[in-house]
Amino acid sequence: LYSFCTLLSRLLNMPGDNNPSRVYIDASAMGGGMHSVEREPSGKIGPVAKTNYEALGAFTGRPLAIITIGLPGRGKSYVTRRIVRFLSWLGLETCAFQVHMYRRGETGGDDENTNKVKKEFPPNYFDHNNSDISRQRDAHVSKALDDMVEWMRKGGKIGILDGQNVQAKRREMIHTRLSEVLDEDRILFLEVTEDDPIRLHRYKKLTLKYSSSFSSLPELEASAQFDERLTFYEEAYEPLSDKYSYIRMGNGGSDLEVNRVHGYVPCRVANFLLNVNLSMQPIFLSRHGQSDYNLLGRIGGNSGLTPFGEQYAQELRLWLQDNAPPGLEIWCSTLLRTRMTSLPLLGSFPVVYWRALEEIDAGIYDGLTYEEIKERASEEYNKRQKDKYWYRYPSGESYHDLTARLEPVIVEAERSKRPLLIISHQAVLRVIYAYLVDRKPEFCTNLSMPLHTVVKVAPTYGGKFVEERFPILETDPAVANMGTHGKEELLNQPNQIAT
Repeated sequence: LYSFCTLLSRLLNMPGDNNPSRVYIDASAMGGGMHSVEREPSGKIGPVAKTNYEALGAFTGRPLAIITIGLPGRGKSYVTRRIVRFLSWLGLETCAFQVHMYRRGETGGDDENTNKVKKEFPPNYFDHNNSDISRQRDAHVSKALDDMVEWMRKGGKIGILDGQNVQAKRREMIHTRLSEVLDEDRILFLEVTEDDPIRLHRYKKLTLKYSSSFSSLPELEASAQFDERLTFYEEAYEPLSDKYSYIRMGNGGSDLEVNRVHGYVPCRVANFLLNVNLSMQPIFLSRHGQSDYNLLGRIGGNSGLTPFGEQYAQELRLWLQDNAPPGLEIWCSTLLRTRMTSLPLLGSFPVVYWRALEEIDAGIYDGLTYEEIKERASEEYNKRQKDKYWYRYPSGESYHDLTARLEPVIVEAERSKRPLLIISHQAVLRVIYAYLVDRKPEFCTNLSMPLHTVVKVAPTYGGKFVEERFPILETDPAVANMGTHGKEELLNQPNQIAT
């Protein structure tokens, strides 16, 4: 299914989009949405100059606008962040403009870096029959649209307007504004619906717990305010017209409807959403146990485990007996050291072996130490030291190539409704970890992924995550972190993303 959808998106390919960074924007990152910017000439926004950032043989072309639609507590912001994370990980400059942050900016703001106190919304603030307040809300949307258009004029590629947008007149206003600067096929609506009472209850609990609109209120008062706000939006909800290009995602991702969607990036988004589910299962990451090459400081190869590495495999089995969530599935590289690590787990958990999870290919330097590479090919060694992400081993791979190779694994992980444990190698897990915790791909090369440690990444409200690390077996740090080049103090520092 994944291969078919990828082929379909390529057949429908429009010259596309490519840029080396990711941004996730809210009002606090843009002056509360109330700042003024210098306006550039009006007119359609065309393709930007091609860059050298060509993830997955990527593309350079016209910007794309995605507009979300849906009732509160349906997972729109969660889906939005998943899209931002995926496209950014592929190297496409993607930015979400969250309307509710513009609204909060005008009502006083809740930025922890300011001394402002967020004002209370009047009881009828979300009543769509109140024309005066409706004009205020429309002004917030217009401001977010203006910022998104200016961002696109300056080179932004995929902008997402994240809001409810439940009324037809609001959607028509947005479409008309964007039609001034984008072609018809570059405006895409994304409607998120949900009918399952169990998921609705879970989404509501997460919203009440984590949303700044409700988290500071007593539980009963927060629940009553949420229900009142939801009623206003339900009364105002109008069906989405099929004259627009849209994707409708329903019931936790089990239903997907696509209408008038064309072009490489829109089809890529549809393909991604076809595989996404909202089950919010954790993913565990573990390197193989210590190998013979780890002990010798050699890279690559297909060596087996040392006795210490075999001990880790047994300790991992014992740890999982006490800590594995129900339904855990294990994905494992096909190389000997990872298969040996998974051996004690056979029979207790389903194990799937992936060639795509094999370690980065060191090419002609496979089996050498870094010191041997430095002595034999100092120029190549220095190239790698200068830029580990883009450096490609002769007859081998770069981290960038590895990112492309791992895309099917990422999509299948998004699709899985079961918790996962991925047993693989340092470079591979760095790339996967960078995706899970929303890091730019080019920053993954020095992330800490030590031996004999399980890393748990669990998604939560709004597409954010909670990370825990469990050292299973005490290991010499020089061996456990080989390849970080003494930069451990800089590892795993979050990007500056406004949340």
